[in-house]
Formats: sequence, C-alpha cells, structure tokens
Amino acid sequence: MQTVLPSEFKRGMVLMLDGAPQLVEEFHTSGTAQTKHKIHVRLRHLKTGRLTEQTLPDGERLPIADVQHCRVQLSYADGKDFVFSDVESFEELTLSAEQIGDRRCFIKENVEYRALLFDGQLLDIVLPPNVSFKVVDTAPPTSGGSVATWKPARLDDGLEIMVPLFIATGEKIRVDTTERKYAGRENEPKK
Repeated sequence: MQTVLPSEFKRGMVLMLDGAPQLVEEFHTSGTAQTKHKIHVRLRHLKTGRLTEQTLPDGERLPIADVQHCRVQLSYADGKDFVFSDVESFEELTLSAEQIGDRRCFIKENVEYRALLFDGQLLDIVLPPNVSFKVVDTAPPTSGGSVATWKPARLDDGLEIMVPLFIATGEKIRVDTTERKYAGRENEPKK
C-alpha cells in the first residue's frame, strides 16, 4: 500500500486511518523552529460522513486508500438516499443523506461528478469548485456604497448566502462549494 507524509497532503486525498477510508478536507501546519511541526487535519469518514479533527506528527507515514474513480450523474434523491448513475455503464450507485451531509445543496441533476469507489462501493462524490444557482429572493439592487457591502440572498435550492449589493432577484450566480460563498455572476468569465 502506498504511503504519504503529512507534509505531502493534498485536499481531497483519501487516507486509510483506523481501517476506514477518510478524505482530507482541510489541513494546516503548526509549530516553531524550536518545536516539532504538527499537521492539523480535518477528515471526513467516507463510510459515515462524520467529520473529525486530528493532529498528526510531521514525520509519520500514513497509508493512502486505493480508490477508483468514475463519472456519475444524480438520477434521483428520495430523502434518505441519493442515487447516482455511472455515465458509462449506467450502473446505479447510492450514497446516504448522512454521507452527503450539508453538501446536498450543491448536488444537481444533469451535472457530472467524479465519484470515489472503494472495493466497488461508492464512497463519495467530488463537487466542482463552483455551482450555478438562481437568486430567488434578495433586497433590490443598489449602486454605490462600499465594495465590502453585502446583503443576504436565498437561492433556488434554499441555500442562503451573502451577495454584493448589485445582485438582483432572478440573476444567476456562481457559489464556491468549499467556502459556501459568492464567486461571481454566471455570465462573468471564471477566474
């Protein structure tokens, strides 16, 4: 089994910890020149969807899970399960609502996602960096004011975020799936 040092972590990497695959959500290093460096990592258990935080010594090698990838689309969601279809084999793969967690607002029909499979079982899907939404409710647009002035907006899937003052009801915007914040108008060129 391939191993990796914590200093080589990347967001989205899948590690085998405590006998189960766990996805690296975020990580950062702490320590000074006089103390040993430690890696603080937030992991999502891919079988239960539970988030945990761990502190790892910088020099300890950890095993990487042998995951396979395929492309899937959401077929339907029935409240407790999300059923995806492999775009090549049309095989149905299921994730529970607990495994999806609060990312459910970013999962839409007719959008292709990269799926992570472990031992032939669907463990997770990888969200795109940005997802498009329509603003269904916000205050009327205003001009002027500070560049840092924002207002609340409700999107077509029920998600509520802060948007700039110039955004109007009915506009399409992009939302960053990692930070859950406004990433630009849909017709603007992507940065």
